[in-house]
Amino acid sequence: MIPTSFEGVAADQLTRTLQIVTGDATVDAALANKNFKVIGGKSDSGEETINVASGSQQLDFVVHDDATGLDATKRIVFFADRYITTVSLTLTRGGQPVPQTRLAIGPNIGDQGIDHYSFYLYAPEGISVVNNEVRRVPAAEVHADRRSSGLFGWIFEGLGLKSVQTKPVDRDPIDGSVQWAGVGDTYFAMLAVPAKPIAGLEYRAIPYEYKTTGKPEQRFLITGFVPVPSDGTQTELYVGPKDHKLLADASAETKQTGGPQVDLGEAINYGFLAWMRRGLAVPILWSINALQRLTSSYGVAIILFTILIYSLFFPLKWQSSRKMKKAQKYAPRMKELQEKLKGMKQTDPRMKELQMEQLRLMKEANPLGGCLPLLIQMPFLFALYTALTISIDFRQASFLWIPDLSAPEPYLLGFLRFLPILFCGSMIFLQFLTPAPSADPLQRKMMAVGMPLFMLYILWSAPSGLLLYWLVGNIVGFSQQLIINRLTKTDEEPPPPDAKGAKKKTPKKLKPAEA
Repeated sequence: MIPTSFEGVAADQLTRTLQIVTGDATVDAALANKNFKVIGGKSDSGEETINVASGSQQLDFVVHDDATGLDATKRIVFFADRYITTVSLTLTRGGQPVPQTRLAIGPNIGDQGIDHYSFYLYAPEGISVVNNEVRRVPAAEVHADRRSSGLFGWIFEGLGLKSVQTKPVDRDPIDGSVQWAGVGDTYFAMLAVPAKPIAGLEYRAIPYEYKTTGKPEQRFLITGFVPVPSDGTQTELYVGPKDHKLLADASAETKQTGGPQVDLGEAINYGFLAWMRRGLAVPILWSINALQRLTSSYGVAIILFTILIYSLFFPLKWQSSRKMKKAQKYAPRMKELQEKLKGMKQTDPRMKELQMEQLRLMKEANPLGGCLPLLIQMPFLFALYTALTISIDFRQASFLWIPDLSAPEPYLLGFLRFLPILFCGSMIFLQFLTPAPSADPLQRKMMAVGMPLFMLYILWSAPSGLLLYWLVGNIVGFSQQLIINRLTKTDEEPPPPDAKGAKKKTPKKLKPAEA
């Protein structure tokens, strides 16, 4: 999880994990170059492999420097049954505590075997809660010479309406009190929780070139320098998977051991509308894990869960299809009424009658009525997408020819991926089968083909588990749409007659009254 060396990066540029940094060049040089004495280990060589079978094990790293009068003790306690480790730091110079002490978290905690980062597998980044607000700092922003102000801020800066905030290259000081901070990627994190909120967080980055079988990729080593007390106060350290249950347990353990009340689950990147997605993604993952325990396969669990979800949403889809069919059937008449009303004078006696007919058709065949049931499903589908892309449960879980459901499908024949192509084909069939409110055949063909091709481009490198869900969902949706089309055929009504087609009743002639 933690890299040790990188091609093109000198050893003196690298910051070691849990290295002590103070900002004083003399003290930092002594701490970086002096050998610490290890107390509590079993090896005299200084290299130690920690294996805690039960309970806990404590190690003390001690150093003294006569030239600077520096005394440092770093105490680390490992536990057998949790991902939490405690770190206590005592640092004095000439008998006086050293201020502004920071602990290096990183660099680049996470999966070191990823060949190419993407939208679905993002590079290690800084994660923190500062002033009770979650902040994510990508390594590329740390490397830049200006602070990121978002899309609108970038536009305003370009127009000269907002001043550019500059910063040192490869350094990003974060203002505010830190509740917890660290570094993490899609699936793993290393997070430090000080005993109380403290200021002084900074992220640093080192650029390097990562060479793969394809085009070389520029990457960054990102390290978080988290402020910690130097008086021996305990700091909690989480190193492990970004699993919602493990992070919740670690948050509870931190509180039980006398630490602050924190929510380490915020380290998981739920994306836009995180509060909603998180509330739905947790029970979704619980359900998929329950199915996996029954079937012993995450691939089969995803298939069964997809069938279950689409079955639950079948009534909404049925209502949506009925409304869409009505809108499609009445579309020609609606267009004809609009053309008639456009060229009609306000004083025309027929205007009121045509407007009443238009209102009736809008009420019976409102296209939004067909979209509303689909909109109700959207929050759940967003949460399901998030659950399938962030959960570590699918990492290295194989299914059929797919070795890892959390990674893109391997290329077949060197250039093909079957899952995205099958998904695209099934989506095209489903688009043609589903009724659309527009009666324009050209527009419908463009949507039926254009949208799947766009999704093929977007999902070409998506995790296999996500594509498996979409593919099975399309197959189930195709079957459901066949059933819906058969059911809605029986209650189809002919379109309402227009004014010309309506039969006019001739007035009955009355005989003159006889005298």
